[in-house]
Amino acid sequence: IVLIPGMGCTSQSNWYPWFQAEMAKRPSVQCILRDFPDRNKCRESIWIPFITKEIGVDENTIVVGHSSGAACAMRLLESSDVPKLRGVVLVAAAHTDLGDESERRSEYFNRPWNWEGMKMGATK
Repeated sequence: IVLIPGMGCTSQSNWYPWFQAEMAKRPSVQCILRDFPDRNKCRESIWIPFITKEIGVDENTIVVGHSSGAACAMRLLESSDVPKLRGVVLVAAAHTDLGDESERRSEYFNRPWNWEGMKMGATK
């Protein structure tokens, strides 16, 4: 499991440490919870390469995306450069920037969503 945080969050924010601890109670489940670079802007051009090259995802990965991290997870699902994921859980997701300038600058909302592509991005 890879947890993608919301904008401005660290690995110690919100419910993230609790979630990681709960996942650790399950045999054979690893939950990756890291501080992301560029956390106050969470730009797609920085986060997607960080996830794919630094953390690594594959066909056994379940991504949990929170807030802006959910938008990032949605873009991961669309990408043909990312292996098909096992699954994705979106927490407090939005499909627009909600009129927020910071969200607009994050790059996730600067083009239409490929809903059909997202369906093909995970097995579950």
